[in-house]
This record gives sequence, structure tokens and C-alpha cells, in this order.
Amino acid sequence: MSKAGLLDHKDGPVTTLPEIERLLSWLPVDAIVWQGRPAIEWLNMSGVVLAEPFFHQTVARVRKETAAELPLITDLDELIRLERVSDSLPPSGFIFHSSRCGSTLVANASRAVKDSLVVAEAPVLDKLISRFFTDTDEAGTKELLYSVFLRGAVSALGQRRFGTERHYFIKFAPTSILQFARIRRIWPRVPALFLYRDPIEVMVSNLQTIPDWMKIESNPEVSAAVLGVDQTDLASLSPEEFCARALGRFYSAAAAAMDENTLLCNHNELAPETLLRLIRFFRVSVSVEEAENISQQAGLYSKDPLRQTPFTDDAHSKRANASTYIKEMADKWAIPAYRKLVELQQLRTSEG
Repeated sequence: MSKAGLLDHKDGPVTTLPEIERLLSWLPVDAIVWQGRPAIEWLNMSGVVLAEPFFHQTVARVRKETAAELPLITDLDELIRLERVSDSLPPSGFIFHSSRCGSTLVANASRAVKDSLVVAEAPVLDKLISRFFTDTDEAGTKELLYSVFLRGAVSALGQRRFGTERHYFIKFAPTSILQFARIRRIWPRVPALFLYRDPIEVMVSNLQTIPDWMKIESNPEVSAAVLGVDQTDLASLSPEEFCARALGRFYSAAAAAMDENTLLCNHNELAPETLLRLIRFFRVSVSVEEAENISQQAGLYSKDPLRQTPFTDDAHSKRANASTYIKEMADKWAIPAYRKLVELQQLRTSEG
């Protein structure tokens, strides 16, 4: 193993890494198991703008454009070492969400702010957070360790690579809201937004195109933890029930997470003026030009990387396409928690 903890590539060394400074402008693109050990995969992202709606889309583009350049594989410790020497932004705002509820639109609006850096659902963050579900001990030693690694990953992703960056927004994967308390202990004062939506509409969308967090077979241990059940119970759950139960847990976790630095936003509120309010909640001033750019985002389909597809409101069609079984599962597992979250938001709004 090299001075910087480089692990061996299956076809020989990935590259030499004599000093930790070599990782400056490299970003951690995944947390993996390498030769039986936890590791971080890095990609040279110097000069790369994270322009796509999702972090993995940018990574795919860079891999295609720089196919001849091998990634780096290092121990997790390199996250800590890089944090000590890198010029990284502190997070300006966290975006949590219940899936298919407008979080990508909010991330795009954040990206419309000049000199902003937006990291949307980076796999390395999702996988490190998942360790809170699957690898803890009574003494809390592992929780502390993974908290340090998570802080290092956020710092590495937040490197100033152009020198002009001023704002840093992070959109987490949907299941991350269940670990909000642990994340909040690392960053107690970062403004955190939770976006949510009527569970029937979310379920119809997720069942039409299954997201990674609903693919039980990929990580049964995490899936069981998301629902708070034993792994043996997963086999008896339909996709409809799994989704409904998860949404109920997301809503309840969001309600429990509310503090003076958190904000709730229902999907049915999203409009240009709402997007501006959310950006300002992150304590970011918005110029007239930026406000216009943010308003334009509201008229576009948020997941289109080319920003060319017009937005169409699909709430009515989703409810119209909901099966009786979807409605039954939503009524049983998700709607009570959803209604409580709506009431909580109304109460917080009335209190100013």
C-alpha cells in the first residue's frame, strides 16, 4: 500500500499517489468494496461543471469523455486527509425529500444561483449514510467513524475547483431523512429543507419507474432498516406496500426532524415564487437575473439534462392512474403520516 493508502487495481496500480495533494480537484464518486475492504473511488473532475440534474449523470459523462484516464481507489481515510488540505465550501443548504416530489426542481433552482455548487444524490454520500442503518454498535464507535467519513466526503465534494464557488447545496437520497438526527449532529446549523408530496402520486410515479431505493434485492439489509422490519419480512411485501410503508416512515421522520433550521414544502406549493423563498431560506441572496433564471426552471421538466422539455403538471393523471390497491396501501401506511406533516407545516406557517 502506498503512502496515501492507495489500493491495488486488479490490472496493476491505478496510478501513483505520492501526496494527498494529488486528490485536489478529484471527487469521490462512489463508496465501494475493493478486494474485500471498504474503499472510495475517485475521478478527476478538474474543470468539470456539475451541470446535470443528478451527480451520477455528470460522472457518466466524464467517464465517457476521459475513458483513457483510470480512476483512483483509496482507503476511506483519504477523505479525512483531504479535508485537512482542500479548499472546500461549507454546506449552504440540505435538500431532503420523499421521492418524486420536486426535489430535482429545487436542486436545479439552486444551480441557477451564480457561483453555486450542487451535488445531487451522490452515491458516495448515500452509501456512507446507509452504514448508519447496517453497521452500528452499542458503544457508538462505528457511528462516530462513519460520521467522520461522511463529513470528509461532503468536504471533498464541496471543493472549490474553479475558485469562484460561493454556495454549496446537497440533495440527499430519499432514505437519508431517516438518518436526519445523525446528519444534524454533524451539521447542526445548516438549513435543511424537506420536500414531500401526496403519497398516492408518489407511489404511482415510483411504481412506473422503480427507483434504486425500492430495489430490495440490491441491499435487503438497508431495505429492512428503512421499513423497520426483519429481512425475513421483505419477501412477503408487494412493491406497493413497500413503497407506502417507506413513505410513511419518511413523513414521520421529517416531522420529528423539525427545528429552527428546517423547513417543510409540499409539492403542490412549487411555483416560481416558492422556489425563490426556498433559496432565500438557505440564507442566499438572489439577484434579479438569478430570480429570472430560477423562475425559468419552474417551467421545465426538471430531470431533462438538456433543459428543453416543458413541465406539465401530472398530479391529476397520477391520481387517476392509481389502482385500488395503491390507494389501500397508501391509506394504511402513508396517508396518516402525510396528513400530520401537512398539519405541522400549516402550524409552523401560522406561527411565523
